Amino acid sequence: MDVGNIEAEKKEAQKAAAQKAEEPKQSFFQSLFANLFKSSNPEAEKKRRLKAIAKTFSKTKYHNFYRPSTIEVLPPIAKLFYDIYKLISPAQIQFKSNQNPNLYKAQIINYTLSEKQVSLLENFDQQKIMEQARTVPLQQLSAKLEEDFMTFSSEFDNDRMNRTENLYKAFSIFQEFCCYDYYVFIKKFSSGFQEFNFNSVPNFEKINGEYITDDLKDFCSIAYAITDENILWNDLFAYFKETQATETVSLGNWKKIVAKIKNIQQSTAFDLMIRHISGNVDYVTQVPSHHASLIEPYVDKIREEMETTLSKIGSQQKENKANQICAQIFGSTDFQTLHFYIAAINDAYAKKELSTYIYPEPLNYLKAFLLEYVKKDIREYYDVVVVRGQWDASLANPMSNAYQELLKISDEITAFDNDLSEDGGSGLKIKTLLPKTAHDPGAENIINRIISDANEQARSFLITASQDLITIGKTLKSLIEDYSKQKPEIVQNWRELERFLDHPMKEFSVGIYKKIYLFVQLMQQYLA
Repeated sequence: MDVGNIEAEKKEAQKAAAQKAEEPKQSFFQSLFANLFKSSNPEAEKKRRLKAIAKTFSKTKYHNFYRPSTIEVLPPIAKLFYDIYKLISPAQIQFKSNQNPNLYKAQIINYTLSEKQVSLLENFDQQKIMEQARTVPLQQLSAKLEEDFMTFSSEFDNDRMNRTENLYKAFSIFQEFCCYDYYVFIKKFSSGFQEFNFNSVPNFEKINGEYITDDLKDFCSIAYAITDENILWNDLFAYFKETQATETVSLGNWKKIVAKIKNIQQSTAFDLMIRHISGNVDYVTQVPSHHASLIEPYVDKIREEMETTLSKIGSQQKENKANQICAQIFGSTDFQTLHFYIAAINDAYAKKELSTYIYPEPLNYLKAFLLEYVKKDIREYYDVVVVRGQWDASLANPMSNAYQELLKISDEITAFDNDLSEDGGSGLKIKTLLPKTAHDPGAENIINRIISDANEQARSFLITASQDLITIGKTLKSLIEDYSKQKPEIVQNWRELERFLDHPMKEFSVGIYKKIYLFVQLMQQYLA
């Protein structure tokens, strides 16, 4: 066992013995009655303990703060709060004028950053990232930012992290102490007292202790935190000196406040007052811990904002590229071939926190391509070259199968879209269940499942159609090359086939190939 603990226990035992010796001796019968009725009369026991608390309080140096016999709190305690309020009021005014807690967090972190971190920090600025994205490929920019971020994070070694976290802890405790509502407390002793008016000391009156019990509890839980021996107040005030235009509380005055609070805490005077006034004889002030991390959320936020910015840029670039490709293929981006699997309906679903349609835009483009090109230009080419052409069936079959599957997909997309109408099987279920989602989780689950299945089906259409178009495109490329040869190796009757077309064979073939190539690129923007 620790020698220090033994000595402490010895002193406590001696103190208890001395106190016991001071107590008036009870007769045999008094002791007997006390023991008999002690447990059976808790109210009497409580009164006895309250009397002991009052006696203990009267022996503290702060006995002039409170009169136990009348449950009255006296003017000297109001004067103490007034004096503290006068010293910390400039800081309270400053804190009240800056309500954004992130402002001080950022100041503290910036104060402790290394020179390397300061230089790297501007690289994560959203505006700068967006400017760089205009000239630097996104993948290259993303890799460079990730490298910068790792370097930035690694600068937070243990020493720097501890310094920052300790400074933030000291600041939080200081701010909380300064922002306590001293004005309300003091005004209870002097109704005419005006906020931040320190021209003359008010005339304080005694008041019923019940009026300030809760205020005193709140104050103690805040005030006792400043007595922590591990807090480096010198570091905090050095930070204030460097970052603030004017001094709000001097270090000397602050240390006087800390010493005063420590003395009150050690005397247990305020706890004794609270116990006696409230009747809660076991009350002990609980001081909340200040362990909220500053560095981890800060670093996480930088990464999150960086990734969000890159994601926005990527989405914008994809959208811009998709619009450019779409304009090349169709001449416009403003058209609608679907009626029910559309983006416009997503707002209604999102308001009810339901799933939404993911692929309405690319599926709309696919349906348009199937109608405008597969069923027109590609069909015309197919009817002439594949049907009338003299070439090996093993080479023609992949293209023929792909073409037939595209025609089938076109019909399936129409049926799929109609199924989501108000009269369709899935659409009718959604319409029926939608009003019930607010109070029926089962209805919400069914709608989400229908929407999820629709998204899976839409993606399946896009993938299958893209694969079919790639197959047709590859075959078409070989046919274009074959047509240009003096002695064709694939199709034997090119010259004969030309008379069935109203367009030059090569230009017509190349035009179809380009459209297919562009459309596959368009689909990749959505499927990547």
